[in-house]
Amino acid sequence: MKIAVCEDNNKERKALCEQIKTAMARQDVEAEIEEFGTAEELLKAAKKIFFSMFFLDFLLPEISGMDAALKLRREGNYSPVVFTTVTKDYLSQSFSSVWAVHYLLKPVEQEGVDEAFFRAIKVLEGAEKSLEIMVSRHFERIPYSDIYYIEGNNRNCIVHTRTGTYNPYESVQGMTEKLADSRFLRSHRSYVINLDHVIAVQRGKAVMRDDMLIPIRRGETELVRRAWEGLKDIRQDAR
Repeated sequence: MKIAVCEDNNKERKALCEQIKTAMARQDVEAEIEEFGTAEELLKAAKKIFFSMFFLDFLLPEISGMDAALKLRREGNYSPVVFTTVTKDYLSQSFSSVWAVHYLLKPVEQEGVDEAFFRAIKVLEGAEKSLEIMVSRHFERIPYSDIYYIEGNNRNCIVHTRTGTYNPYESVQGMTEKLADSRFLRSHRSYVINLDHVIAVQRGKAVMRDDMLIPIRRGETELVRRAWEGLKDIRQDAR
């Protein structure tokens, strides 16, 4: 598991990382912590690395922590977010817009970090699922939230994700059976789509977050549209 800590004040960032390490030890959790001084650096890294948890300074310069969290959500990352802040003025917005799990008022105390970390772990235990596949003689675990769609390729398939593609020796049907989750839908005999990464449903096509147009079976466009809109409503209600 990787944890991202984004704080522009170097002294405060180092202190927070030590507090998170203490919280990890108390809850017997192992993780790597990546440090970032700006939201721009964090967002760039998040395109290549899956972070299971974020600690974000709410009032970062240029791109704020709030804007960074919104961008992460739009890109399909639903990992828990904890904000650090000097004021409570904007916190109601953070909970309703990006489903933040906790906030820490500065100066940050260890007790608050312990509580925030505990809440984030509970969210991960209940929400984050992953797909295990065999690739090049070793197993890969891909978080469901990272998967855009799966494409059939004869007897094999191609798993398209936020950070690249995987080519397991497994059929689309086999993948469909593995992905027993409401966000995944078999839109076509050769495609399984993640509804969380659909940005529009057109006639006979699903428009994906990576700009790909995925075919929908003839006569089933409205079925896919209803499933997509229904899942969006559930996500909004949960937040």
